[in-house]
Amino acid sequence: MDPGDIREPTAPEDVDHQAYEFFDEARLLVGDRFAEARFDPDRGLRVTIIDLTDQDTASISNAAAQLGILHWVRIEHADPAALATWERLRHDLLRLQSAEPRQLMGYPTPDPGYRRPPVDIDLTADAQATAADLHQTYGDFVALHVGALPYPPEPPSASTRRTAGPPDEREPANPAEMHIALESPLTIRSGQTRMHGLLLTNLGTEDIHVPTNGNLTASIVDDAGTVVGGYSGPEPAPLMVYTAGPSETVRIPLLVGTASYRPELGYAIPPGTWHLTAPLNLDDGRRLTTPALELTITD
Repeated sequence: MDPGDIREPTAPEDVDHQAYEFFDEARLLVGDRFAEARFDPDRGLRVTIIDLTDQDTASISNAAAQLGILHWVRIEHADPAALATWERLRHDLLRLQSAEPRQLMGYPTPDPGYRRPPVDIDLTADAQATAADLHQTYGDFVALHVGALPYPPEPPSASTRRTAGPPDEREPANPAEMHIALESPLTIRSGQTRMHGLLLTNLGTEDIHVPTNGNLTASIVDDAGTVVGGYSGPEPAPLMVYTAGPSETVRIPLLVGTASYRPELGYAIPPGTWHLTAPLNLDDGRRLTTPALELTITD
């Protein structure tokens, strides 16, 4: 057997099946001092306890033994330094929630207790100053993203949130079948996000059905048609279908973000005249793209 084919052992399925019962039992045993429950990479179970005592370890181990999973259970104490740092960080997050709620795209609930570092915090593409403050204060305790890119910048060889993958093969929408345009000229500030409207006019003889999650999401492209930025953040998941009958026009909400995917452009697409495209996944199975539509990005 090739040594490269040897796999590290992983926990049996029984451990998965018993996991949440074990976590609940451990939580009951230590009450408010229960800090965290997690699966390790080998699917073993790890619990973190504040002010862990020998009695805690014995009680939790006994609970694991009764479930037949003791071999796959790890019990650790919560690092006091991490507890203190999280207490300071959560108050800073609460202040940001109050003063700059728009900047916070993703972050853990700022409740008292324990968070295992690094703590993931996602900020908008125009929040470099906030990221700089957090990084200076908390260093490696936080893992920051500003828009689509990590903060501070990674070396050019390091991977980022957006990495090159197989091209998304799409055909341009046929202008003889549908006319697509923005509902009005679009101007947006660098680093910000806004909702606009896309007008699709059916020039054919059959209904056009466009399934969406409530909106289309634009990509920003350069003069060569290469995607260089767009929206970075959570999106709703509901299915909403927009339909244009023959000779009808339907307005489809269009989410436009200006986060940069290219480190050389900075965290936000710089001011200037750019173009956007949006994917059209029709209900007949065709994967199309809109024509490139002009927008202006300002300071």
